[in-house]
Amino acid sequence: MVVQHHVKGYEEFTKLVDELEPSGKTIHILFSGGKQENGESWCPYCVKAEPVVMSALTKGTKASDGSHFIHVDVGERVYWKDLNCPFRKDPRTHLVFLPTLLRWKSPQRLDGEKCSNADLVEMLLGDED
Repeated sequence: MVVQHHVKGYEEFTKLVDELEPSGKTIHILFSGGKQENGESWCPYCVKAEPVVMSALTKGTKASDGSHFIHVDVGERVYWKDLNCPFRKDPRTHLVFLPTLLRWKSPQRLDGEKCSNADLVEMLLGDED
């Protein structure tokens, strides 16, 4: 079973990744815009992608047992749009678009609308090569 985590902000994200990395287990990360009062992200592509990604995780994806999935809330729109946002500046993430789904320490990633494509999401989450 995949171990799921949800963090808010850059500090929580980096702390958790630093804790999980030494385990050697696969880590998948979904970066998405923060939630508004109505419970939905300010990012319309994130609103579309989140149920697709969560469905792929829960319907028996081929992701290995003990692997980790981190859902990262990057914060408010103004914070994300700032070109000095640490999520954008971190060389480990290379974030340009939201949502972004990636395999940590790997070139495998989906950006923007591609995160709403169930086939692509399942392939990324299930491919352990």
